[in-house]
Formats: sequence, structure tokens, C-alpha cells
Amino acid sequence: YSPDCYTIATASCDNTVKLWNLDGTLIYTLESHDDAVNSVAYSPDSETLATASIDKTVKLWRIDGTLINVLEGHSDVVKSVAYSPDGKTLATASWDNTVKLWDVDGTLINTLEGHSDMVNSVAYSPDGKTLASASRDNAVKLWRMDGTELNTLEGHSDEVTSVVYSPDGETLASASSDNTVKLWD
Repeated sequence: YSPDCYTIATASCDNTVKLWNLDGTLIYTLESHDDAVNSVAYSPDSETLATASIDKTVKLWRIDGTLINVLEGHSDVVKSVAYSPDGKTLATASWDNTVKLWDVDGTLINTLEGHSDMVNSVAYSPDGKTLASASRDNAVKLWRMDGTELNTLEGHSDEVTSVVYSPDGETLASASSDNTVKLWD
């Protein structure tokens, strides 16, 4: 859902992103990548979209479908993309075992290394001070925006596929291929 709650964007294995009205009417299709699109995220102001793909790129789009920028720097599939709450930074999770932080102008800010396997998901805390990353190494890592690792959350017995913060930022949920969802304080 867009933050303004007017549209929905969907990522697809057919290399496209579709933008929909809430009544299910297709607005338009972005012929966006050279391979399947794994993730799509709206900017907090609902003016831009970020898309992540198997083609190892992240693309930034105006809401009207105009391509703004292509972010290249991962050496493997980009699985997840998330905007910071202030809309100034993007986090990308990749199967190259890294998380990258990008300025929305396309400048690479930092590469977060610490996972020993593919990174599947990233999520910013609501205050934008912490980033969570979920990995095939069965762990969730918490990071400061300067790239410092704060903590490793262990407890899953299989890969962690997704992470999300509660709206108040007090709880983090992690989903795993071990058929569990864990809630972390």
C-alpha cells in the first residue's frame, strides 16, 4: 500500500511492477527489470517507488512511471528494498550476504557485512535509527545507520525470510522457514 493509501504496487515474476487503484483497477504496468521483481517499496511521501530484482539492481521510479535511477552494486539477487522513515535512505538486502544503504540520489552510503548467508529482508524501525535484516543464516541482525552491528537475534532453526517492526517500534517480528514467527522485544 502507498503511505497515502490511494494505490497498491505489486512485484511480479514477469519482470514488471503493477500499480493498482484500491478497487482493483490497473493504473499502469512498469516494464521494470530484466528478470523477476522481488520487492517494491513506496517512499514515505508516496511520490516514488523502489523496486528490487533478481537482475541484481534496484530501480527508483516516480509514481507516474518515469525511471529516476538504477542502483547497481550487489553481486547477486536483490531480495528486498525498504525506504527509511524520512525517505532519504534506501536499504537493500541481497543474496550476496550483504545489506547496502543508499542515498536516494543513488550514492552508496555503506555496505553492512555480518551475515554468513543470503539476506532475505530488511526493515527500518519507525524512528529510523535501527535497521533489521533477516538471513538464510537463521539470524536477524540489528544495525545502526552508521553500519555498526547492534545485536544478533538467534532462535530460528531455519532461514529467516522476513522481518517487520510494529508501528510503535517496540516489537520486531521475524518469520522463518522453520514454520514459526518470533516476536522480539
